[in-house]
Amino acid sequence: MTGSRVRAESTTGRRIRRLLVLGLAAGAFAGAADAHALTLSGTVSDVVDGDTVKVVVRGFETPVRLLGIDTPETRDPRKPVQCFGPQASARTARLLPVGRRVRLVTDPTQDERDRYARLLAYVYTPGKSGPRGSVNFTLVATGHAKVYVYGGERFTHAVPFFRAQHRARKVRNGLWGPPCRGNTTKPDPTPRESAPPPPRRAPAPARAGCDPNYAGACIPPAPPDVDCGEIAARNFRVVGEDVHNLDVDRDGIACEE
Repeated sequence: MTGSRVRAESTTGRRIRRLLVLGLAAGAFAGAADAHALTLSGTVSDVVDGDTVKVVVRGFETPVRLLGIDTPETRDPRKPVQCFGPQASARTARLLPVGRRVRLVTDPTQDERDRYARLLAYVYTPGKSGPRGSVNFTLVATGHAKVYVYGGERFTHAVPFFRAQHRARKVRNGLWGPPCRGNTTKPDPTPRESAPPPPRRAPAPARAGCDPNYAGACIPPAPPDVDCGEIAARNFRVVGEDVHNLDVDRDGIACEE
């Protein structure tokens, strides 16, 4: 094979490789250009927990997972209610009350829906926009949520979210302060709020010298005031007004052991 022919084939090979590289680059650019955020408008119909809400969009209700954050569990039947979970849920309910108009914006770096078919989105209330305007960001900034990166693929607004989390942690806001101190996997220590207790019945006629507001023990009427340290009885019922403030947790049982 002659030298001129070798040089010609070498030049041709370089041109082919260059064209392949340019073609791949153009394809990558086109893919990036095609990626875009989906924006939807709707109305909040339910708050499931701290990081999940339901929104009616175009007449259909869809679950929405607030993108880039994670709040302690309150609804998982496999787990106890986690530390600061009720507070996070309550905060989201205040920010996104039922009936509130919202704008949902997806992130082109993330899937549009998760494995539970929830829409992954930044949630904006009217007049809010940008990386710091979403409810997602607000929950992180106030210590009601942690930043969450799924599968190691950072979302578009990860940097300002992490900065907000650093500030919240530094001043011990929300779940970063006591009693959780950042450990939200442990059970929530705050008393559970349940259905209001049934109305207390009118006090039954009491024995002479006993306050009719208490049953199961003879508690002297006020005044003077008495406390549990001055009473031998334990775990007796409050059936009227707790005039001595013996039922400290307001569960209807006084001087509990």
